[in-house]
Amino acid sequence: MKVGKYTFEPIPALIGLSIAALIAWGIHYFTGFSFGASLAIAVVSMLINGIVAEAEDNAPGGFNNPLPSDKEKTPPNDAKP
Repeated sequence: MKVGKYTFEPIPALIGLSIAALIAWGIHYFTGFSFGASLAIAVVSMLINGIVAEAEDNAPGGFNNPLPSDKEKTPPNDAKP
């Protein structure tokens, strides 16, 4: 299913939700938070991590954009001593 420029795939979404549920169970077990609150913490933290990773990867010099922008290029060393 296409959502904007992204395609929704149900299997990776279920895998991500399963990982979030396991993390939530660990938070619930070790801290005593309710499972619902732990699941919310896990899902929100995974979403924030995805947004930050997307921004870093698309930034100049990032994984998806390895060449630096024109502003970051160093000028040639044409100066005479």
